[in-house]
Amino acid sequence: MALSREHHAALFECAPGGERPCVIHAVDVKKIYGAGENQTFALRGATLDVYKGEYLSIMGPSGSGKSTLFNMIGALQKPTDGRVYIDQVDIAHLDHNELAWLRCRKIGYVFQTFNLIQVMTCLENVMLPMSFAGMETDAAREKAVTILKLVGLGHRALHKPAELSGGQQQRCAIARALANSPEIILADEPTANLDQRTGQEMIDLLSHLNKTLNVTVISATHDLKMLQSSHRILWIEDGRIVKSAKPEELDFSSSEFH
Repeated sequence: MALSREHHAALFECAPGGERPCVIHAVDVKKIYGAGENQTFALRGATLDVYKGEYLSIMGPSGSGKSTLFNMIGALQKPTDGRVYIDQVDIAHLDHNELAWLRCRKIGYVFQTFNLIQVMTCLENVMLPMSFAGMETDAAREKAVTILKLVGLGHRALHKPAELSGGQQQRCAIARALANSPEIILADEPTANLDQRTGQEMIDLLSHLNKTLNVTVISATHDLKMLQSSHRILWIEDGRIVKSAKPEELDFSSSEFH
């Protein structure tokens, strides 16, 4: 199902980003849980642009609103107030089926706990999103094999998650995220459950995919190595974006990062 023209906002604007178009545009996004005296403000008015081909990292302490912002720009939740545009589509105007279509085709998700289906092989895990998108089985299988080779897991295509190391499971999760050729990959603490060497391999892989496929990568992370590989880093505190900087503008030896 394609999204209809009525969902494309005429007033969509994005700050200048050189030659790169804007793939996500969030304006004064608020998220409130509960009601009355029991209200909790997870986001208090976040505004940001994310550009095609950008590698963006979001960091912040526990309870800062980092995960909520991550879910908002990934169309996993709708804002209480404000607007989130993905590829110029205001997600607040989408119904359940249209949101599912957007998530399936525009965004690939990578989770720190991998979230692979244990009874399926790597190949079947990667083919699954293609099946949801309506791709024929033979074409899906051929594409899944190609993607698994791309992430260095071609030799493990017929293995199930329990037969893989943590790094191999995360490679499979990244392959699954690429299944429907998304414009955006959302990676939630993708190195958190990996040792230092394997974590660096995942960072290098995401960076490689970002450069070679021109796919936008957005990561919620505390991993210093991932921050250093990013094009830009956002800090969020108490539900607000408080700073945006490029890695070369930062001192990673400061207490802010330790």
